[in-house]
Amino acid sequence: MGEYVTSGNNYPERFVLMRHDVDGRAETALDTARIEKELGIQATYYFRTRNNVFVPEIIQEIERMGHEVGYHYEVLSTARGDHEKAIKLFEDDVDKFRSICNLKTICMHGSVLSKYDNRDLWKSYDFRDFGLIGEAYLSAGKNLNYFTDTGRGWNSKNNLRDFIPGKNEQISANTTDELIRLIKRNKISNFYISLHPSRWTSNSIYWGLFWLEDLVFNSGKKVLLVVRK
Repeated sequence: MGEYVTSGNNYPERFVLMRHDVDGRAETALDTARIEKELGIQATYYFRTRNNVFVPEIIQEIERMGHEVGYHYEVLSTARGDHEKAIKLFEDDVDKFRSICNLKTICMHGSVLSKYDNRDLWKSYDFRDFGLIGEAYLSAGKNLNYFTDTGRGWNSKNNLRDFIPGKNEQISANTTDELIRLIKRNKISNFYISLHPSRWTSNSIYWGLFWLEDLVFNSGKKVLLVVRK
């Protein structure tokens, strides 16, 4: 993400911007990072500050592989909408990351059960004041074709907040096979792909637990959509 933000408009003719939101179990992110390194893929990994996610030795190992490491922030929802409290939490977390890695960009965590959109923090403050160069949604631009596995699909049917603000047109895929076919057709010049490593674990027990979690959350999202409307 940092490389994309600083490149201006000097992009390759076709490119993929690969992002991983590490919501749980840092070990799954490490497995994914190793596979990508073997394949020559450089990605950005955004870590929350939860105990099982913010694991310094794993974060540092992923960075040593050549991947970018970023902060998956959720401070506005944590502070229940209190912007002043949230920005103090944010500053503390930025310092925590900078004590172990080179932090350049950040990415909002959806916090689906909260009524607060963590990106709204930047209506009161500027993340650039913290020496950051980009935010994964707000700095992406509207020309990227965004695909996310949020809600356990690429079609955003179970997606409340995981989108690029202001972008209306959306090319979607219902399955991973459809997404692969889109890439192979060479008709789309760019792909911005967001994944959650826990969904792609090879451990059948953890995969099953995450599947159940998605099932519960997707059902809850449908209720929230009705209530918030």
